[in-house]
Amino acid sequence: MIKVVGGTYREIDYDDISIEIYGSGFRATKFLLENKCPVHFSTVGNQDTITYLKENQKVYQDFNFNCKEYEELITFKYSFSLDQPFIFPNALNISKAEEINAESENIIAFGMLEADFTLSGNKIVYDPQTPINPKKFSEFGKASELVYIVNSNEASSIASSKDIEKIKNYFFNLELAKAFIIKDGPFGAILYLKDKEIKIPSYITNNVYKIGSGDIFTSSFGFYWIVKGLSLEDAALYASRSTAIYCDKKVYVDTSILNSFDYKEFDNQTFSKKQVYLASPFFSISELILIDKIRSAFLSFGIKVFSPFHDIGLGDETSIAKKDLEGIEKSDIIFCVLDNFDSGTLIESGYSLAKGKKIIGYHRTCNESDLLMLKPANILFYQHLTTAIYQTIWNL
Repeated sequence: MIKVVGGTYREIDYDDISIEIYGSGFRATKFLLENKCPVHFSTVGNQDTITYLKENQKVYQDFNFNCKEYEELITFKYSFSLDQPFIFPNALNISKAEEINAESENIIAFGMLEADFTLSGNKIVYDPQTPINPKKFSEFGKASELVYIVNSNEASSIASSKDIEKIKNYFFNLELAKAFIIKDGPFGAILYLKDKEIKIPSYITNNVYKIGSGDIFTSSFGFYWIVKGLSLEDAALYASRSTAIYCDKKVYVDTSILNSFDYKEFDNQTFSKKQVYLASPFFSISELILIDKIRSAFLSFGIKVFSPFHDIGLGDETSIAKKDLEGIEKSDIIFCVLDNFDSGTLIESGYSLAKGKKIIGYHRTCNESDLLMLKPANILFYQHLTTAIYQTIWNL
């Protein structure tokens, strides 16, 4: 049995066109239950939350929960999963519920907006879930064996340093962690042990349903390490594979028992000399917001971006057109926003076709027949923005 501590939240995703109740805590709980692991879930919520969890008890016999009373079902709204979510109520106005006290042999815990907790156990996996003043385990918990799972911003915030040697010293000598893992999105993760570092690969998937992917990595890692008794290295490897299948198909799979795993490992190359060209209309406010968010997503992964709006701006049309074409020639892949069939974007895509450039085409409204003239190009079409961005990175 594993005790899971974490949030249960409503999640709205415009990219997936979905409204679901999950949150880190319940998504981790679902992974464990789907793989026949009994769970006691400690969370916070209102009457809607309790009703939802009781409905899930009808499906899973080994599911028990304790829900601290709270006035809200907190909502995260994403335009797409690589963008920062809007949180309702505003994070500054979220009050704290009664503290959760969790004591168990095995615990998987996620940082929460609306509650603090104290933890005590033998094996504990802790994911702080926020780079903004993340709670340090040493402030609230005791564990015989502790594994932190963080991203680079969380690691830097906890250790108050961006230097990896200082981060390692902090986690091992002050937080007394057995190990810690730093996740890095499409580039995989690194497992840090006291005596070595192990690269954990990511995998190329047809789809990238990213919301909750980190929750699946953390919960599946805990499952492999705690329940199946695998080594930290094997637990991290199988967790990455479970995450890949979740991102592709939204299913919860114990990859350690699969006879085969058909996803290709991503060759984590250096992108310092690679460039993405953003071909998109930027006339309406909605178009400007979209291209700005897409550009920010690429930049957050360390990808060099050429965006006509950001890098050239407005001015003499002849001069702009010449600089645009030069930008295409110097870029390694072209990301085209094809909705509304903007004439400038179509010219850019046609020029890219003629130059033999790789093209990723993103749209939500185009008919297949309207894209006929681009079919001879080295082009992949996507209607899911997060998937299109990841595929661009994987095709660089």
